[in-house]
Amino acid sequence: MPSTAPANSPSTAPATAAATPTLAGTSWRLTSFQANDDGSQALRPASPDAFTLSFGQDGRLAVKLDCNRGNGPWQAVATDATGGTLSLGPVATTRAMCPPDAVDSRLAQDLPALRTWRLQDNRLHTGLPADAGDYVWERITP
Repeated sequence: MPSTAPANSPSTAPATAAATPTLAGTSWRLTSFQANDDGSQALRPASPDAFTLSFGQDGRLAVKLDCNRGNGPWQAVATDATGGTLSLGPVATTRAMCPPDAVDSRLAQDLPALRTWRLQDNRLHTGLPADAGDYVWERITP
């Protein structure tokens, strides 16, 4: 005997996919960098607002690296419901002499090497290859 369940009943409704995360249109300020070396302390910028990433809808990235500014292309591909792969740059930046900050030179060097992204607890985690370290960013709300 054929089923008499309505076409949209829970047993026959198509499964809905989880929303695909995206970085497009978001901006972030740096809260810390943690190298995965045993015993290393997390680096924290003196002023988190001095280090920002803004992912444009047009595939352009705007960065603030202390007293310097830059921009370049970005691409993020979601591989699961929380993150995926990341490609930044090349990023063209100004070259002003900023006050010393341990995060400044490290981030400028690491930016093109970032390869992964993950959204967790309202924070963006961007990772270096081979689990060498993790930059943690908090969302800047407009």
